[in-house]
Amino acid sequence: MKNLIRETLAAGKPSVGSWLNLGSPLTAEVMISAGYPWLAVDAEHTAYDMDSMAHMFRAIEARGGIPLARSWDHDPVTIARLLDAGAYGLVFPHISTPEQAASVARAMRYPPVGTRSIGTGRCRTISPDYPEFANDLVLCIPQIEDLEGIANAEAIARVEGVDVGFLGPADLAMSMGVAARHPDHEAALQSFREGCKRAGKPSGIPVADGVEAAHRIAEGFQFIDLANDMHFLREAAATELSSALADVL
Repeated sequence: MKNLIRETLAAGKPSVGSWLNLGSPLTAEVMISAGYPWLAVDAEHTAYDMDSMAHMFRAIEARGGIPLARSWDHDPVTIARLLDAGAYGLVFPHISTPEQAASVARAMRYPPVGTRSIGTGRCRTISPDYPEFANDLVLCIPQIEDLEGIANAEAIARVEGVDVGFLGPADLAMSMGVAARHPDHEAALQSFREGCKRAGKPSGIPVADGVEAAHRIAEGFQFIDLANDMHFLREAAATELSSALADVL
């Protein structure tokens, strides 16, 4: 088993996926069928239970995609359950220090490099030999969302077991007391990217649309979260309704 995200990033190429907020396995199938190589199930800001997340993981896999998830906390039990359910990688919100990053990285890997417990969860259906290659399969993706994390970006990215550094621009802007795209906010984003680069790790960022994605890729960001299913539905619905009524209103 291979994680194609890891291979794409290792080749120096961008990997553009998206986020799932609607809780629909069918939405996951539609988006993977549209060409997204990976989707992240957002368990931090949604009301999903483990069963619904497993169904979304199945839907992503069924169309040849890579299932990721954003964890709701840093608890090793949470981490183990999400991986046992079939996630190929986890995004961890609000990582600010290398110590926090090291803790979640260890919790994601089996001994001797980590502390993950071996069980008989859904992950064993990926392969009977899953524990033998899982440490290289899963991706640990700490998300930096405050200025402490920005200052520690290089140290976080250098932690053994961390695979990708990822930004949380909205929470970062709020923590700084500025609007997104404020010069100080943009400087923090670039400082983060440069810290990851010095550590030899790819950097990632969420974006609102394809134009912004292309811009961030040109800057050197590699791991791109292109909006989410709720955003796509809302924007398309509003645009088409506006077009339908343009000559009426």
